[in-house]
Amino acid sequence: MLPAIEPGDWLVVNPLVSAWPRRGAVVVFREPMSEALAIKRIAARPGEQVRFAGGYLTLADDEAWLIADADAVVTSGAGFGPPIDSSRFGPVSLDRLVGRVLFRYGPLRRFGRIRANVEAT
Repeated sequence: MLPAIEPGDWLVVNPLVSAWPRRGAVVVFREPMSEALAIKRIAARPGEQVRFAGGYLTLADDEAWLIADADAVVTSGAGFGPPIDSSRFGPVSLDRLVGRVLFRYGPLRRFGRIRANVEAT
């Protein structure tokens, strides 16, 4: 999730969410392919359409489309592989949602809200 969230950031996460937050919000979820915890931004919510595999996909009532903030150039420059998001593993169902990221409390030099990116589509 570079540059919004960097390795070593300490986050406050609201685990009491029962629906997908608004588009642009940052969420913690369990990746469908590995069960690992991941952090991504919501690009589309239930019922919306997204471009996928040369066409359009309409999300189900419990699905969201999650994207990474960084592209392959940024992540490889930081020592990571290409970003893994819904373009690779598809829509994410609500039962995989762990919580919504509220703000960063450490390190102190980066203290503050994680801003919603409404251009996340």
